Amino acid sequence: MLLFVFFAVLVWYGSFQGRRRLGGLAALAGGLFVLLMVNAVHFRIAQIFEYEELVPVFRVLLYPYIVMVMCVGLFLVTLPIDLPRGEINCKACRYDLTDLKQEVLDGDPCPECGATLAEAATRKGRRLARKRRHARSKLAPEPVAGLTLGLAAHEPDEAADDQHEHRQASDEDPLNRASAVGVHGLDDRQRGCIA
Repeated sequence: MLLFVFFAVLVWYGSFQGRRRLGGLAALAGGLFVLLMVNAVHFRIAQIFEYEELVPVFRVLLYPYIVMVMCVGLFLVTLPIDLPRGEINCKACRYDLTDLKQEVLDGDPCPECGATLAEAATRKGRRLARKRRHARSKLAPEPVAGLTLGLAAHEPDEAADDQHEHRQASDEDPLNRASAVGVHGLDDRQRGCIA
């Protein structure tokens, strides 16, 4: 029974991802074709094994399921593709370029995908920009200046060494109350007041 749920979600996902394009309609049509084939194959199997009287029971469940998958799929296919609300958008990645309007009109590329307005106007240019953005996302991130944690761990730090030596000296002499801080620096009567 879960197979029908997963199948419906798969068809609806394809319809939503391809909304307002032929890909969404193809996903919906393919899903409906598979469901109609399941109906036909089930009828053939019922004829072979001679249980045709039970076919209407299956169809009572299958036909509303087909209608539900079709209606929700049609709804998802007809949903509009959301565009940013800005004045100017990149046609390749839909990035809002309102704040960068002058730079982009002068020929600078989109900061998100790297496509220029002329490049994003054609299908080939949009495909090239998507490939560029996908290749850039697979690259290792550039190290941030100032966050050289790997190098800082290997460099000696004189202040840290002095603190370490001071801690070791105070740990070795537990009776040295002048160097002790916190609850350990208090005598027994004062500790009792805190506790």
